[in-house]
Amino acid sequence: MRRFASVAVLVVLLLSARSVAQVAGSIEDLRDKANMTEADRQRIRAWVTAAVKTMLTNTAPDRRGMVVARDNILYEAGGGSRTPEFVRAFGEEAIVALKAAEKKAISQEARVNWVMTVAQLRTLDGVAILRTALEKDPYPASRYWAAKGLALVAPVVTEQVVPRLEAEIAESIEKVLDTETSKVTLLQLLDVLGQFHHERAHDVLAPAVGKIVTRMSASDPIVAQILARAVRSLERAYARERRPQGKSSLLMAYATLCVWIMPPVADANLMADLNASLEKITGQKAGFVATDDAVMQKLALLEWVEKLVKTKQIPKRPAMPPGIEATVKGLVAAGASSGAAGGAAP
Repeated sequence: MRRFASVAVLVVLLLSARSVAQVAGSIEDLRDKANMTEADRQRIRAWVTAAVKTMLTNTAPDRRGMVVARDNILYEAGGGSRTPEFVRAFGEEAIVALKAAEKKAISQEARVNWVMTVAQLRTLDGVAILRTALEKDPYPASRYWAAKGLALVAPVVTEQVVPRLEAEIAESIEKVLDTETSKVTLLQLLDVLGQFHHERAHDVLAPAVGKIVTRMSASDPIVAQILARAVRSLERAYARERRPQGKSSLLMAYATLCVWIMPPVADANLMADLNASLEKITGQKAGFVATDDAVMQKLALLEWVEKLVKTKQIPKRPAMPPGIEATVKGLVAAGASSGAAGGAAP
């Protein structure tokens, strides 16, 4: 039964053949209107309410009707030529209808389609739904689409300058970091945090990177993508951060990446990109040579950790695996020996 449910969810996610079959009471004539009257809104409301009901209650074995209803909603929301007034009115009415119909989404397939629709509408009004789904939805596919939806709406949040939403979304992400195990969901969440300017997002991003890299291996292709996304997100956050403690926290996340990314790495550019990002934000270098083998590149990343500690840009070394701890002690001893020898020279 569980296997069948998983297959059904996959079908729901992958079916995308668009249908423009009309729900009763077509609203096609409203798409080019520059002004929406209350009567126009009532027509939109009736249309989208019927479409949402069809999407959530369709029981066809292949879920075809469910997918067609979802595609019809999204097509009206932004397909083809639409006036901004129509798009705004439709988006608002669609979110109202989706909120009102949530209790009808009782099956796994219906729940996933419900969250997918909210996600792809990309409206600020849908953020609360996506946050709740991310924090509480029992289905991994629904939580993925909640995370994806937050990533899709993040540019709208920043463009319209809504710092309150940035902080609230960051807090929702913080709540799930210790429990969310889906790699593709975590990938989306790091993307969200990397797009925001708010200090709260930076405060969540730094420990999030540390939690992910210490419990997952960069030899996994998806994990390597997550960590590559983490490097880009940290770099953007560091450029925007103005608090000294905020910059130190972000550098600690960089140091944790340097310590815990272990060869073999699924992305051959990951360690080089990490080094390049550190060079860019600090204006320093640490002996990293892109043509070196993975072991030598790893040693150069460990040099970065020592450099950041020595220059007091981070307060201490991050927690390390036992093997790396021994390597770092060797590097420190070698550095001390080299310094002593240099000091004794005439």
